[in-house]
Amino acid sequence: MTAATKLIRRLPFELSLIRSSAVVFAGNAAARLLGFLFYIVAARLLDPADFGTLAYALAILETAAILLNNAPGGLSRFLSRNQEDRDRQDHFYSNWVAVTALTLVVSLVLLIPVIPVARLSGWLAVGVGVNLANIAVFETYLQAQRGLGRFVVMGVYYTLANLLQLVAVVIAGLLGWRSASLFLVLYGFSAMAAAGLMRLVAPTPLSFNFRMVSWRQIMRITRYISPLVAQGLLYAFWWGADIILIGRLLSATAAGNYAAGKTLTQILVLAPTALMMAASPRLARQSEAALRKQVIHLLGLASLAILPPAALLALAQGPVAHLAYGSKYPNVLDAFTALDVGVVLYGFYMVLASVWGALGRPMVGAAASAVGTVATVALAFLLIPTLGLVGGGISFAVGAGAQLAIVAVFTAWGLYSGAKAKVGHLPDEAMLA
Repeated sequence: MTAATKLIRRLPFELSLIRSSAVVFAGNAAARLLGFLFYIVAARLLDPADFGTLAYALAILETAAILLNNAPGGLSRFLSRNQEDRDRQDHFYSNWVAVTALTLVVSLVLLIPVIPVARLSGWLAVGVGVNLANIAVFETYLQAQRGLGRFVVMGVYYTLANLLQLVAVVIAGLLGWRSASLFLVLYGFSAMAAAGLMRLVAPTPLSFNFRMVSWRQIMRITRYISPLVAQGLLYAFWWGADIILIGRLLSATAAGNYAAGKTLTQILVLAPTALMMAASPRLARQSEAALRKQVIHLLGLASLAILPPAALLALAQGPVAHLAYGSKYPNVLDAFTALDVGVVLYGFYMVLASVWGALGRPMVGAAASAVGTVATVALAFLLIPTLGLVGGGISFAVGAGAQLAIVAVFTAWGLYSGAKAKVGHLPDEAMLA
């Protein structure tokens, strides 16, 4: 037996995790590519004004869906922790579906007064509403498959949903049915249609049982996901704050150059996202003692997944930017290195925050997000007027670093400062009503 074989056999967790992460990465990459193609095809089929209307409606949708994007959060943890107890899985699943359904109703009600203010016409408003329901189905389905460890199904579903929306607009375009409202409605049925098809070929072994739903359980779940919702709001604000402030303090042209550079660095988020999604259900099942060891291994894998691509992107930033944009954005690289560093720091934050999510402690990530948001906004006001785009990049990187620092310090204290972990798993009994 070779030394390499011996080493491989000692690392079953890592090898299994790498396989699962690779599946998630491939699914996410394929789905994102299809999503990108949807925008390209829509832009070619619609006239500029109509495509602008579609993009505007999707921007409204992104804001309206903040609650729904996070409502199913945490479901995967409790499904994973109860793999041998199908009744308890069905209990959590049924009540989480009820919470998500109520969140959908709340989101639709909140959308009503926005419709006239945002000047959404009748079918555009219908399209946004359909898309809210679509997001509820999409997020719940992904969380359920993740909790069950069905990563292939999860990747296929995500890819299928984006493929269906692309095929739908292509067919509509070929038939001569070209309008922003129609494309928005077609976009909004993709995840629901994909869920129906997946039910035929790979049914989910979970059942919604209305008799298991209780208001007490709904309230406990609502309290549990509150930090996740807050974190989602903070993330949305933090991620876009630098671009918004550059646009306000400098110019729209400066913001465009900065945003173009930031878009290129987003590819670095794919690997830690896949690692986080694959690792969290496993970590949720492990004891605190075992988890202390696995976090170190997880950080090692994260380093391999994050640092080499980031270094390569930093070294090749000139050719990459030219390939993507040509000479259209002359200042696209002004803040690129700072943005590259910022995304690296955020990637490590995602990994450590997912550990606390697996432990059932979402408040840790939410608190770190709050600190990072304040750091970015405060520094941006100080640095952008004097350093320009570089000031925005530094502000973003410092905000990412602040988030990583908070969660790293808490991890060092909560998991490693004593012979035993000071902060461990949230017991399932604390969630059961």
